[in-house]
Amino acid sequence: MFEKNIYDQYGLYCDEKYQFGQYEGFRSGDRFYVLMPSLRRHDHLWVQLEWAKRLKAMGVPQIAELVTDLDGNVVTRVDGVQQLLFQLPEEEDRSGSSEGETLAMMHESGVGWVPEVNDLQLYGRWLAFWETRIEQLEAYHRTVDQRLQKTAFDQQFLYTFPYYLGRAETAMQWLVEEGREHTLPPYLGTVNHTRFKPGAWMVADENRTQVKLPLSFVYDHPARDVGECLRHCYEQDDLNLATEFLESYTRGQSFQPQMWALVGARLLFPLTYVELMEEHYLNEGTNESRAEVDEAQFEQLLEREERYMKRTSRCLLDALPSASEGHWFMRARTF
Repeated sequence: MFEKNIYDQYGLYCDEKYQFGQYEGFRSGDRFYVLMPSLRRHDHLWVQLEWAKRLKAMGVPQIAELVTDLDGNVVTRVDGVQQLLFQLPEEEDRSGSSEGETLAMMHESGVGWVPEVNDLQLYGRWLAFWETRIEQLEAYHRTVDQRLQKTAFDQQFLYTFPYYLGRAETAMQWLVEEGREHTLPPYLGTVNHTRFKPGAWMVADENRTQVKLPLSFVYDHPARDVGECLRHCYEQDDLNLATEFLESYTRGQSFQPQMWALVGARLLFPLTYVELMEEHYLNEGTNESRAEVDEAQFEQLLEREERYMKRTSRCLLDALPSASEGHWFMRARTF
């Protein structure tokens, strides 16, 4: 069915199917393609495609290009799902810039490209977003606390919530007092990713640089990508990868204190915990096996929390101006 859909809609033969992370793709001749579900409105898509076109013109390598179907439509039903088809760029020498250098190049190239689409404009809005998400978790906490019968996940949530609430409040305080988000000038925003991490860019084979997919682009402060990349490294306890990324990203430039403060605020905000609670309670009762997976992920998160905070505090104590000193990092916090 997949192969027939691809030929009927695009006139392409599927010579070989691939799995690119969470997405399906295929090879047709010597070209690689990837399908992505159409989740955003078209006005979002056109902005992201325009950004991709501009980045490519500025010299940012390996950006995927949208393919229309035989009727000229950008969204096509494949295997019963409305999807977008992207063609991956042709082979390119991978001996050039590192991931960190390329990300810095993207950030520099995309400065000031403010979208008219509100959902893609995240610059200067972290505090509002974080407050909303924490208020939602507080509502979950009240509901779960009133239950007569509580699952093992519920018990862990009630036990750990005060700690993570405190961490979130500290992150928001840090964002305001040290990061001074409310004073950010309008010209520092640039093209970022929804959630950047090492390996976030797609690789079709060993001969290609990492391909950037336009659907992951948003507009924000570059501290977003840097902070999320470091979050991933510290959660995986991979200091070498974190060091390598920072050295390559900052090659030829240095971070200003406000940049580090914003990175620190993102690292302190317990995003992984918040996302797990949201996912669990939004889908509660729909899938029993999913609940078991959530419990396992919860245990893993708690096991690495102490190491994560040590990595984060060390990073920021080494990087932030001496005026901040970060004494509050060293306060004993226990569940």
